[in-house]
Amino acid sequence: MSQKSEFLPTTIAEGRTYYGESFDQFDLVFVTGDPYYDHPLSGVAILSRLLDSKGYRVGIIGQPFEDSDYTVCGRPKYFFCITSGLLDSSLANYTPMLREREDVLVPPRALQVYTSKVKGLYKGVMTVLGGVEATIRRFTQFDYVSNSLRRGILNDSKADLLLHGNAERSLLVILERLKKLEVVEKNRYKNDRSNGWKFVDVRSGLDLFSIEGVAFRVKAKEISDFEASGKHVRKLPSYEDCLDETVVDGGKGVGAIEKGKQNFSLLTRVCYLLPDDSFIEGCGAGFILHTRPAHTLTSLEMDLVYNLPFTRKLHPGAKNYDFAQRMVKNLSTSVIIGRGCWGSCNFCVIPLVQGKEVAVRSVKSIVSEIEKLYLSGVDHIADLTLPTLNMYGSKCSLYDTKVKVWSPILEKDVDGFDKKKYCNQECAGCPKRVLSDNLYELLVEIEKLQAKFNVSDAKSDGVEIRKNESTKTLELRSAIRHDVILDQKKLFRKIMQFVNRLKIAPEHISDKVLSAMNKGVRAQFEEFLLEYAKVQKEQGTTKNLVPYFVVAHPGCDMSDMEILKKFCSDRDIYVNLTQVFTPTPGTASTAMYYTGLDKSGQKKIHVARGFRSKKDQKRVLLPMVKGSHRKDNRNRTKPDDDDSGSDMEITDESG
Repeated sequence: MSQKSEFLPTTIAEGRTYYGESFDQFDLVFVTGDPYYDHPLSGVAILSRLLDSKGYRVGIIGQPFEDSDYTVCGRPKYFFCITSGLLDSSLANYTPMLREREDVLVPPRALQVYTSKVKGLYKGVMTVLGGVEATIRRFTQFDYVSNSLRRGILNDSKADLLLHGNAERSLLVILERLKKLEVVEKNRYKNDRSNGWKFVDVRSGLDLFSIEGVAFRVKAKEISDFEASGKHVRKLPSYEDCLDETVVDGGKGVGAIEKGKQNFSLLTRVCYLLPDDSFIEGCGAGFILHTRPAHTLTSLEMDLVYNLPFTRKLHPGAKNYDFAQRMVKNLSTSVIIGRGCWGSCNFCVIPLVQGKEVAVRSVKSIVSEIEKLYLSGVDHIADLTLPTLNMYGSKCSLYDTKVKVWSPILEKDVDGFDKKKYCNQECAGCPKRVLSDNLYELLVEIEKLQAKFNVSDAKSDGVEIRKNESTKTLELRSAIRHDVILDQKKLFRKIMQFVNRLKIAPEHISDKVLSAMNKGVRAQFEEFLLEYAKVQKEQGTTKNLVPYFVVAHPGCDMSDMEILKKFCSDRDIYVNLTQVFTPTPGTASTAMYYTGLDKSGQKKIHVARGFRSKKDQKRVLLPMVKGSHRKDNRNRTKPDDDDSGSDMEITDESG
């Protein structure tokens, strides 16, 4: 009998070791632009472990380059599942100034490259797109690299299906239905011993309309059937509508403008502000239907997913292993506590990719994982990972309409929630947003756990006994929302006990720019700084504050940068590089960048388009960089390992 390896297979040979000598074909194969990192921070690791636990035979191809890389797992029984990895591949290859980055192993437009390769090597094979790039490029989108509008990625890649957002449920449902199809035998390739399936033959049996988080091509008749069944769908401007160069009167504040830019502004705003809806978008003679994103995962589902047997290691066969190992070093001991964010920042893709509501693991599940890590010899937990740490446990009271949702993860119906009433989606500061101190309770439980391990020296009959040679610690590195924490002061003080440097993201100081970003106002940041100094004094600490700022965001001009410079100078905040705004597909800020219209689409705004204008804004802050004219550097810290590749680092030494 074969002995299972600790990793899932990356070749047919490894498949025989893992699944047994009789193994001859994977059910599905993941193709990813990331190295195979078997950690719950990796979407491919989560999905592959989940599918493996459900009895599916899974292969993983990480960072393919040569044709031979695509064939190491053979043709899968069902389909290839293709992702660019944790980043959009084009943005991974280029800086904000469009300089090519070095040593990037994922090609630009990876989804198109990978899909073309597998379809060329395996004629008629089913291909399913997923992940960040698939989600943010599923509609007509502005592509920063080519400086043009591009079609939805399903059209450009010629893939069969696209899974957007959180894909656990949708992927499992599709596989469940494929297994049940009675047409298997007659739809196999007669001349292909690997017995692959054609998507055209099985599509009707999948009933894709009933699956959340799926995008697929449809005909006009299918749209009518979808609506006739009582399902709601919003019609978006088509790709061709967004290219319309007809100049029209956009009204007061806009003036003469291309009709296509108005249409694109509308398309992006609708998709970004109404993430719970189904959409239909035309392109050429056809249509793409996007079913509503999957309902937020329940805590029971999250607990099961993150309790899967991850090795938390990089696969030894990963390309450029030493470099990749350095990149994931600090991540290996981080613990995921949830996903999603309701911050609604106009430049951020997290609400599109992870969801607008926060899905959380239970306190018990998180503490259990930390205990296992401590018992395994880990002394330091590098972070509790959540896009915005102090959003753990928060809820929107408008999500109060219960619906039953089939969970293939738990294999039973679970309670999902729809938003009962329409709102403007600007959640920060909304009275309908119910904040939570659940994170406080979690940190208290972690303290109790640490107390069990961190036993001080004791004496027995005058002989010193040391029960533990090391101290178990936890550091919080995830950023908090500073405007929200002002209403969570008890939690704020507890968080401060676990940080070495506190990360926040005010992004700017000018209220005009903050409005364009949909961020909190300047006064809130000023109030936060006072509260931060108060907490420091109470706790007797001098921990650095790391506020992140963005330059050249739509609506930001040189006068706004001078405001930011003065603010930082007056408070002794020193900047070590800045983050230059990069238009990311799918966001409202990117629509502003392309159209020159504000977030409402009703007023023209300043946009720094040229590299020179972006550099000029960046240079305003350069006199304030670390070591430029500061005599006292006692409190300054070097960037963490996981920050060293970031575009910006700021420390506040006012206190």
